[in-house]
This record gives sequence, structure tokens and C-alpha cells, in this order.
Amino acid sequence: MLRSFFYLFIFLPLALNAQTGGQTTYNFLKIPTAARAAGMGGHLISIKDSDLNLVADNPAILDSTLHNNVTFSYVNYIKNVNFGYVSYARHFQDIGTFSLGMQFMGYGEFVRADETGQKIGEFRAGDYAFDVSYGYSKDSIWSLGATAKFIYSSYDIQQSFGVAMDLGVHYMSRKKFFQAGLVLNNIGYQITPYEGSERQDLPFQIQVAGSYKLPKAPLRFTMLVNNAQTWDLTGEEAIDGVPTINPDGQVQTSTPANTLTLDNLFRHLVIGAEILPSDNFYIQFGYNYLRRQELNVTTSNTSLGGFSLGTGFRIKKIKFSYAITGYTRAGTSHHFTFTANLNEFKRRRG
Repeated sequence: MLRSFFYLFIFLPLALNAQTGGQTTYNFLKIPTAARAAGMGGHLISIKDSDLNLVADNPAILDSTLHNNVTFSYVNYIKNVNFGYVSYARHFQDIGTFSLGMQFMGYGEFVRADETGQKIGEFRAGDYAFDVSYGYSKDSIWSLGATAKFIYSSYDIQQSFGVAMDLGVHYMSRKKFFQAGLVLNNIGYQITPYEGSERQDLPFQIQVAGSYKLPKAPLRFTMLVNNAQTWDLTGEEAIDGVPTINPDGQVQTSTPANTLTLDNLFRHLVIGAEILPSDNFYIQFGYNYLRRQELNVTTSNTSLGGFSLGTGFRIKKIKFSYAITGYTRAGTSHHFTFTANLNEFKRRRG
């Protein structure tokens, strides 16, 4: 099984590399589903510590310690745009661990008008994805995982259906100070395009990350490489689907793909740090250079775009996480996550 997984990781990126160009659809799949991941700058694929929230980033994190865990996340994305995710995990002896999840993004209500501009009603717009994940631990060092996603999008009379898959690998050193993750994200196909539109690619990307905890200090550092399948991220199409805008409001032209620049290198990197004074409390800091460069339209560079802060703590049987992520001066996103092990709520017999 392990050998088959590695064959997929070798050959699938070659077959799917063409997906990295042009416009993509279902871009809500790129939004972090968990506050803990958002607080680290975007996605957290390299840490495996019995946290169901992180399975959405790397299915290889799914194992027996997550049996009967449930999690719910809510994001006040920007203004009236809301995002949510719910997931439940269950372990089956000699088979592995599975989880079921659903994420949604609601864009609010819109006015429906006729050709003369007369209001004739209202409609809602939203994106939805239902996922099934499977995790398998070969030993205490290597683990594998896969997620199947079934996607539905509805904008008034416009509807679209699609499918996607994530493949993940996780490594943990024997002393557990160093961890690493590799994920092929959003391998998929738009089955039914929107009416009047051509079929579009999904936001496929390869992510690689490593995390290191200092042996004698409550500090852990993480570095994530986004879009490892392509070098040039300076053009209009990049990880957040937002064109690069210069201070004059003009679309920035793309740097040739073979140009070696520090700016292009840093656009692939997301860095984060965690302060871990105990198992029940943490503080986070993250910086996403690409997000800042794409979304910062001011010349002073004083906005919080690209920066993120997070914290998490446990109150009795509930784990709570919160993160705030900066995009532009126009607004920030607030991420809330609640997690619980349902086994802890069972009454003791006798």
C-alpha cells in the first residue's frame, strides 16, 4: 500500500501540471477550514498531534486517536461572506480511521432584477463540499491519507458539480521533534460547468511543509511551501486567485517563469511559530508573503495583509481555537473552531 501511494505522488503531479495555468473554479476549497491552520498563515500539513481540525489540510494526520472526535469551524470571512466546516471521525479496527465532513461558503442574499432594473426578488449564492477521508498509519513514523470531495455550487439559477481528491503523506521523527507533510491538493474535475461557461480546472497545488519543536523550549517553528508544482507566482494567477495590483491600480505584468528572484521564492513560503506552554494552551504567529504581495494595494505597506495571529485553549471537555488573518485595510477574517472528543461526555458506569 505504501509503495502504491508513492507511485501516485510521483506520477500525478506530472499529469496534472497543466492545471496550474488559467482561471480555476471552486476557489473556496483553498480557504483554511480550521482556526489553528489560519493562525499559522494558511494551511498546517506537517503537525500530527490528535487534532481533527488538521485532517482537512492533510488526511494522513487521521489516526485512531481521533476516534469519536467532532469539530466545527466558523469563519466571518469578509463582511457578509461566511464560511463553515464540520467533521466527525471514527476508527475501525484493522481497517483504519475515517472522517466525514462538510464545508460551505455563503455569500449572502442578492437582489434579482429584471431588464429594466426593477426588483423582482432575492436569491442566495453558496458553495458546498462534502468530504470523506481515510487515514492509515504504517508505523509511528509514516502515515498516509486520502480525501474524496463532492462539490456543489449554486449562484441563483447557475449550478455546478465537481469532484476532487487530496493525497497526503506525513512523517514524524522517532523523538517527535521534527515532523513533515506532503499533500497533493484538489486533484479534480468540474463535471458540470456553470451555464454558458466552459469547464474550468480546480485549484490544484502541491504543498510541502516541515515543523520543528525545540527540545528544551516550548517553541515550534513551521515552514510551508505552497504551489511547489510551479515556479512563477508573480502573474495574475496565484494561490489566492487575486491578480497582483500595483499602487496605481493596474494589473502587474508577470515575471518570466524562469526568472530567479527572491520575490518569487518568498511567494512560495509561509512561515509560522507556536508558543506551547502546555498541552492545553498555545499562541501562534504566521506570515504569508504571497498573500501580502497580492492583496496590499497601498504604497505604505502598513496594512496587516499576510499576517495572522492565533490562540487555542481547553475549557473542561471543549477545545477552542481562534485566529485573525489580515488581508487588506478593507477587512480581516475571524476564525473560530470548537473540538471535542465525544467519548469524554459518556457517563461513567457505576
